[in-house]
Amino acid sequence: MKSRNWLISASSLILLALLVLSSVQAKDEPEELNGEEVEIADILQNASAYEGKMVVIEGMIETECPSGCWFIVNDATGSVYVDILPSNFVIPQKRGEDAKVYGEVVVKDGDPMIIGKMVQIGGEIYQ
Repeated sequence: MKSRNWLISASSLILLALLVLSSVQAKDEPEELNGEEVEIADILQNASAYEGKMVVIEGMIETECPSGCWFIVNDATGSVYVDILPSNFVIPQKRGEDAKVYGEVVVKDGDPMIIGKMVQIGGEIYQ
């Protein structure tokens, strides 16, 4: 049983490493990230108006999944959950750093969240 758990853990780490290595170094900021930024409070207060729309948010990563597949961003007006796993990429551990996120607002169980399509952290683009 121990060897099976070890194999699963090792396989997960290898997959994570490959996904992280697939990030690209930003030379010019992609067009998607140049859109007008939306305050998180606006999304939280008007979830139905934003649902299905692509937005750009920017803030600090408060919390992050250990494998980098989701994180919570705070822009001083509020916090929102960002899920990037549906877009088939992850980010390295960057808690406490500023991130710019391009993604689609979805409402799940009455709460807005963002399905991230692109994330910029410290000049690196993950997608």
